[in-house]
Order: sequence, then C-alpha cells, then structure tokens
Amino acid sequence: MATMDIFESDAFSVIELTRALENIPFKPATLSGSGLFSDRGVRSRTVVIESRDGTLSLIPFSERGSAYDQQMPEHRDVRAFVCRQFKKQDVLWASEIQGIRAFGSESETQQIQAEVARRLRRLRSDAEATFEYHLLNGIQGKVLDPKNGTTVIDYFTEFAITPAAEVDFDLDNASSGSGALRKRSQALIESVEETLGGLSTGAVQLRAECGSSFFADLVAHKEVRETYLNTAAAADLRSRVSDEVSFGGINFRRYRGNAAFGIPVDKAVFYPEGVEGLFEIYYAPADTFETVNTLGLPLYARSIPDRDRDEWVRLEIESNPLPICTRPQVLRSARRT
Repeated sequence: MATMDIFESDAFSVIELTRALENIPFKPATLSGSGLFSDRGVRSRTVVIESRDGTLSLIPFSERGSAYDQQMPEHRDVRAFVCRQFKKQDVLWASEIQGIRAFGSESETQQIQAEVARRLRRLRSDAEATFEYHLLNGIQGKVLDPKNGTTVIDYFTEFAITPAAEVDFDLDNASSGSGALRKRSQALIESVEETLGGLSTGAVQLRAECGSSFFADLVAHKEVRETYLNTAAAADLRSRVSDEVSFGGINFRRYRGNAAFGIPVDKAVFYPEGVEGLFEIYYAPADTFETVNTLGLPLYARSIPDRDRDEWVRLEIESNPLPICTRPQVLRSARRT
C-alpha cells in the first residue's frame, strides 16, 4: 500500500514537479497563446526599471571589473518594482490513495505521479487564466490585483507619461461622412507610429482587442460591410461573423472574456504587433532554497508533506510575474460612441 513517505523521493522535488508542470499541454488563450510578451527570468524579486526618453527598460547587472556604463545626458527616471506573487494549492489526503497498491505494470510511485499530474493540470488551468488577466492589463500599461481589481502599478503614473486621449469611433453614426471610419483608423495608426520612435522601422500593424458591442457595431458599419462585399469574405456577412476582422490597417478582434475579466463592451484597446521588446514579462524565482538566485521560471510546483500526522500532502503552484509595456505611450483606447 502506498505510504506518504513516497513524497520524500526526488520524483516529487520542486525541480521534478516543475518539470512535470511544464510538460502539461498548454491551453492557449487570446493573449497568452499569441507570443506577444517576451519571457525574461530574473534572479531577484525586485526589478529595477528605468525610463529614458519615455522608453522603459530593465537595468542589467554588470560583471565585476567591467567597464562602467557611461551616463547619458538625457534625463532618466528609475523605479524599483516587486514581482508580485500568486499561488494556489490542492491537498492530496492519505485516504485518497490508500487503495493504490504496487501491482501490475505500474509502481505505486508511478500511479501516484499520475494522480499528482491530474491535480497539477487543474492548478495550471487556474494559473493560465491568471496570466491572461495580467497580460490583458499589461497591454493597457497597468498591473492590477486579481482579487479586487485595484491598481498595483500604473506605469503611466510611475514614469509621468501622459496617456493618449480615448478615441471616439462614432460607430453608431449612420450618417458619418464618406471614409470617416477609415480616416479615423489611419489617424490612430499615425499617432502610434509617431510615439513608437525608433522601436519600429517598418509599417506599424495595430491590433485592437474589442468589447462585444464595439465589435458588433464595427462589423455592421457601412464602411466595413462595403469593404467586404466584393471579396471572398463576403460570406461572413451572410452568416455568423468571425471574431476577427481587418479594416483600415487595424486587426480588430472580439476579446472573449468572462465574468472575472475582459474588455468593457463599449470599449477597445489598441497596441502595435510585431515590435520586438515592446512587451515583456519578468519572472522572479520561487521562495525555496532550491531556486534561490536562479533565473525565475513562469511557474513552479512543489509538494509539502504533513510531517506532524502524515495524513496529507499539499500540492502548490507559485509564480512571481511582472508584465510591462516598455513604451506605454504607444497604447491607445477607444469607445464605441
């Protein structure tokens, strides 16, 4: 019969459980599966970020004895931010595995590993939703607390960057001038190009994450419909419209949120795609001796046995992320009307 001291083996160490967690197939979400944010592991819980000419960047460590970075004449602002932690646990009780015996083709360790993997899949699913929440706020230049939605970090405020004014797309105006919507889209693209500076040398491709009402009025707009009427995509106008449409140089997508988070129904948020280094997410290491001073990983898993009564094992996941848009002034927002 299985015993709780199995969890003292290497198979259930932080390293092995984290590897098992990484091998669980990833379930893509709108932003989490897009590769928009670049992962960067850091060795400390505190990340120092500087602003120079409105661009935010991580200040790297220097090798001992190496040359000093030369001070630049332009103004720099420096702030230290803490990678906030989120974690969750599940409890595996001895009574739940007491029927597992070492017979057949599987050892008792292998059978318990299968049960642990099942529990970790459930925990990872919750972690994926949390990452999506942070990335959605990241494309708006903020870090929010998932518990109550309060603002933890506002990068605009921290670095004295004035957000661009919200754009009125005037989607309910049936008598707007010819080409008005296309002109509005072009003006939005040009304003982003201007604030991107040298981060992008080619044409800027904007992406819009839209609330449901904003997207519905957009695809029903006269200009958008006329654009698609003489194309192969015209079939979409006769059936259910897909969740993505391209118009005026902008890729509009209906963001499918849930009761916990999403884009307000009458709003849309805009950001450039394909700009290297624009969106990054830093990960600090977990709070264990095994991971101290190592480069942080997106997600860690560990088991905590009950050493007093030997009745249960806690399975825990932990992450210490810090999402950031390195040039917040390129972000835009719009309302339906």
